[in-house]
Parts: sequence; structure tokens; C-alpha cells
Amino acid sequence: MKIIEGQIENLFVHKAKYDFIKNRGKQATVSAALGAAVGSAALASQAVLVANSQWDVKECSFELNGKKYEGLFEDIYFSNHVHLICLVQDHIALVLIDPKDNKMYIPIGTGETIKQLKKKYLILNAISLFIGLIIVISVEQSLLLLIFSMFCIFIMVYFLPMYRAEKGKGLLTEKIIELLGVKEMNEINLTKNAFVDKNQTMTKSWVIEYQNAFKENNPYPKDYFEKK
Repeated sequence: MKIIEGQIENLFVHKAKYDFIKNRGKQATVSAALGAAVGSAALASQAVLVANSQWDVKECSFELNGKKYEGLFEDIYFSNHVHLICLVQDHIALVLIDPKDNKMYIPIGTGETIKQLKKKYLILNAISLFIGLIIVISVEQSLLLLIFSMFCIFIMVYFLPMYRAEKGKGLLTEKIIELLGVKEMNEINLTKNAFVDKNQTMTKSWVIEYQNAFKENNPYPKDYFEKK
């Protein structure tokens, strides 16, 4: 794994499908490279969702410093000859940063750190328990203990496996942030700064508004290449 940077040449982009159930083709190649970069194939395999069978994505290839690289991202907004910072493993580009255009392209399925995941599920649990208490108060007192106990069991059975499944993605996200040279990640929130495509009014979960996400821990400010 290494970080390379410079002006890209011979950029080619075309539409592809990301299959959230079957890991094959270019998707499998990227997953293997991601596993090698973070030192854990198991963590890389966590960057797979099951919310939908397929997702429209973009495959890209480009040359940088005389070598050819390929990548698979949710969308591509940069053009040929742009200056990028790239986290690569062998010939696979895993993360792309375009500081001037304020965009960071991250692996599909990543984005939330462990701290953010814990906060999300604590909020979900609190809301669920509050709803459960309202239901309990509205029924006969003889059923209170039974209903509340069943509701607590439901929360544990439903939300705990969800957190465990996403925990791997959180660890993977933190590994990626560390590889980019960021030491303190507690205040970094990638998902909060997801890019909204103004033309399609769609949120791109894995295209990040980079400068907003890394205000306090930014190794690549907007004028990074201009100052070099």
C-alpha cells in the first residue's frame, strides 16, 4: 500500500453495477486489494451491504507517474489532467482525494467510524425503548412486565446483530483514515459530509466533501498542489 499523487492522464470512466450479494469481477479485485492494504481480508469483506442487490457505480482507469491504475467508486466527478492524491494497493486505487474540487472517493460500504456507529445505535435503542414505554403505559398494568421484557429482547435481537455487522465497516473506515496519515479521527464524520449531486439531488454516500470532513485534521488542504 502506498500514497501517490500528481496529475492523472488517460482517464477512462464507464458505468458498472456493484453487486451487494455476489463479490466478483472488478468488485472482487478491489475487495482483495482493500484487504491487502488494511491487512485483513475479513475487514474488507465487511464493505458489502445487503440493502439492495445492485447499485449503479463507475469503473475508472487512469495513468499516474507512468503507471496505470484502476478503481471502482460510487461516482466520478473529476476529469482528465486533474491532480489527485491516491491510496493504492498494487494497481488498484482504493481512495481518491481531489482537494481543489473538495471531493474524496472512498470504498463502497465504508464511511462511519466505530464512535459514530455506537452513537447511532444508542440513539436507535433509546428511541425504541421510549416507544416501548409509551406502549406499556397505555395497556393494563398486569401486562407491563411481559410487554416491556419482550420489547427489550426484540431490541437486543434486532439491533445487536446489525451493530456487529457494521462494526467491521467502522474498523475498516478507521484503518483507511489512518493510512491517509490522519492520527486523530474522533471528530471526523464522513457520512455527515456526503456529497449531494445538485443535478440529480441525490446523496452520494461514498463521495465525501473532503475539506468539510477534515477541517481539524487535514493533510491535504484545498491549495495543497498549488503550494507544492
